[in-house]
Amino acid sequence: MLFSKQTLKLGVVMIALTLILAACGGNQSNNGGSGAGSANGNGDNKPKQEAGSNQTEAPKTKIYKAENGDIEVPVNPERIVAITFLGDLLALGVTPVGAGSIALDNSVLLKEELSGVTSVGDVSVEAVMDLEPDLIIVPSYLPGETVEQLVKIAPTVAIPWFGFTGTDPLDQVKTIGGLIGKEAEAEAFIARYKEKAAEAKARIAGAIGPDETVGSYSIWAKSFWVLPKGRDAGYNLLEMFGLTPQAKVNEEVIATGEGKDISLEVVPEYAADHMFVTVYEPDGGSERAKEIMEGSLWNNLDAVKNNHVYMLDMTEFWMNDGLNLEKQLDILVDIILAQNK
Repeated sequence: MLFSKQTLKLGVVMIALTLILAACGGNQSNNGGSGAGSANGNGDNKPKQEAGSNQTEAPKTKIYKAENGDIEVPVNPERIVAITFLGDLLALGVTPVGAGSIALDNSVLLKEELSGVTSVGDVSVEAVMDLEPDLIIVPSYLPGETVEQLVKIAPTVAIPWFGFTGTDPLDQVKTIGGLIGKEAEAEAFIARYKEKAAEAKARIAGAIGPDETVGSYSIWAKSFWVLPKGRDAGYNLLEMFGLTPQAKVNEEVIATGEGKDISLEVVPEYAADHMFVTVYEPDGGSERAKEIMEGSLWNNLDAVKNNHVYMLDMTEFWMNDGLNLEKQLDILVDIILAQNK
């Protein structure tokens, strides 16, 4: 009985070897000579096709040099969570799946474009995780411990926010475009925005004279801010319209890129011929603004006497990125022309 089992096993092995050899012989016969059915005439068809495919297939990730290191990111991200930079993404034709609440709440000009975007608070790691992003974009001022948690969810890229760093907002559009593979879209948006700004500049040319100065200011409950070029209306006024900053503001604020909190008594020293003012209403900001504007010091300013104080909605000018900047052009033109008929 033992001999019989061994014989059976040996028979099975021999049959298997015979079938394998027959198959190999058939392949050699089919692929021999002219190499028909093979890309290279050696019978190694499938592996070579796969190798060729791998060689021509575009890479799915790339290394991006971010503020938080060299990060491997998807070449074409599909689910982006952006804590800020919303106006930049929309300028590139990209809508994030999630965004930080501060950027969402203060991008009222983009309400329609952001209607389907989920708020992740300021900043809820759990809310970000629920959205299953393949890329997370954060401002470089976000606390390091928060970034460390986000990195565990998806590739997380920290980028300087020009509102704090004073860098050019159009460079920021280019930066975001380079990150997500939308370089051409970035250049197209910038060209469109500059063209619109040039048209807006021409429209207000008769309202603000070449020898008149401009400035941006913001009234808070306990502060009176003189703002740099990167905040509120500053970039459009100074960079796009080419208007002249007030001398003291230019020296102490524009040149440094940092806002300056001044006492009410010295406001006349920083007041421009045309003053663009926002009010941060929470915590008593509204009441303080009313108190200031009812006082004699304020009402003795030339800008007030000449009806050249332009009150702007802070929520419309808090974010100065990409599409926000473009939409703010229309608001500025309308209010300037309305007060200089």
